[in-house]
Amino acid sequence: PFHDALVSFAERRDITMDVKVYWDRIGFSSRKGETMLEQLIRLHRCHIMSIPFENFNPFCRVPVSLDIESIFRKVIHNQRGGYCFELNQLFQVLLEEMGYTTMAVFCRPFSGEGVKLPLTHRMTVVYLDGQVWLCDIGLGGNCWIEPLLLDTKIEQPQFGRIYTIKEEEGEYLIEWKKGSVQVKALSFRLSAAVESDFVMSNYYTSTHIDSPFVNRIMCMLPGTAERYSIRDNRFRKEKGEHIAELILTEDNIEKVLKEYFHIELDAEMFVPVKNYLRKFQH
Repeated sequence: PFHDALVSFAERRDITMDVKVYWDRIGFSSRKGETMLEQLIRLHRCHIMSIPFENFNPFCRVPVSLDIESIFRKVIHNQRGGYCFELNQLFQVLLEEMGYTTMAVFCRPFSGEGVKLPLTHRMTVVYLDGQVWLCDIGLGGNCWIEPLLLDTKIEQPQFGRIYTIKEEEGEYLIEWKKGSVQVKALSFRLSAAVESDFVMSNYYTSTHIDSPFVNRIMCMLPGTAERYSIRDNRFRKEKGEHIAELILTEDNIEKVLKEYFHIELDAEMFVPVKNYLRKFQH
């Protein structure tokens, strides 16, 4: 499958990326003597703790472009976030520029109730020194902060969560647990996806009337000590077992986005966001 991935990426070798600008955006710098795996782990951690998962473009009916230059401009230059089709593609191109062998795979995420959803998620697989690593910086609340090793025999603890991978019905299933809470994150097959399939799925996710990305506000940013999240009109700070919530209104949404997620939306995008939050006040 990695051969297929390399062939698909060969078609886009004319793409060049300003790696230094990308590094600056996520607070990353090279370290002398660091192995490729150590570098990969730090890249993943820096990226996911610097660039939020958010859906303000589809919610505000702004088209979600998968053109890599457009994603770079939005996420890196304009200091925005995005979702899987943007962030995981951007991260995959960065990894390729830095010499990693990668493959994009299609995944089925799970709802909060554990229901398997359609193929509407993109993840990046990295092949390194005979091992397969799963990189995903666009999964929102179910995200892992450091790459997961594709190994069904081990538990992989990360910052208060324990991730496991098992084979189920011909697919790999990723789950995590925290205390007594067990959550299904996503399932996938280890086969190379076709870029045009992501285009079709992105169109559904960002425009369909029933898509949660069109109907709800979502924003998440994890850290090693705290996780911040917005769902509809609730802002949550999670630190260990302690959870603090704040009700979002049209008066505090801009401050919360800037202070905790480092996002400043255009003025016209705040109009539908504030109108949406106003509905919860009645």
